[in-house]
Amino acid sequence: GGVKWDLSDFVGSVVERSKDQDGSRLIQKKLELAGTIGGEQGKRQLGLIFDELLPDALSLMTDVFGNYVIQKLLDFGSDNHRKTLCQVMGGHVVELTMQTYGCRVVQKALDSVPLMLQKQLIDELRGNVPNCVVDQNGNHVIQKCIEVVPNESAFIIQ
Repeated sequence: GGVKWDLSDFVGSVVERSKDQDGSRLIQKKLELAGTIGGEQGKRQLGLIFDELLPDALSLMTDVFGNYVIQKLLDFGSDNHRKTLCQVMGGHVVELTMQTYGCRVVQKALDSVPLMLQKQLIDELRGNVPNCVVDQNGNHVIQKCIEVVPNESAFIIQ
């Protein structure tokens, strides 16, 4: 069998491991497990990883391997984690939308946060729709906005 280890074994090196292919995969698996276990133990493990990643969250969103870790946090983290990640994205939604890996994080956020946060993300795209639509990454995000929150996306279609 494999080595039995805990997410807390990563504390101190979460960010650098998230930027490495194998490390990113392991952390993603562990976040899934912690999210699935739930309870106090799961919450504690998710919290440890989240707290360590938070200062670097924005740069991880545009990282080839780090973006997947952020997406897992959006999937399995707490409502508060999702809200905080959206705050980190604040002011950067357009640049993330136009970036190869960032656009995946924006799409995942649109899929996993409540309407109020979806609106905040979408509001930043106002005035940038023409640029986003012609951008291969941005176009995916615009499609996601229309799919997830059609009522808030009326300005896109205009």
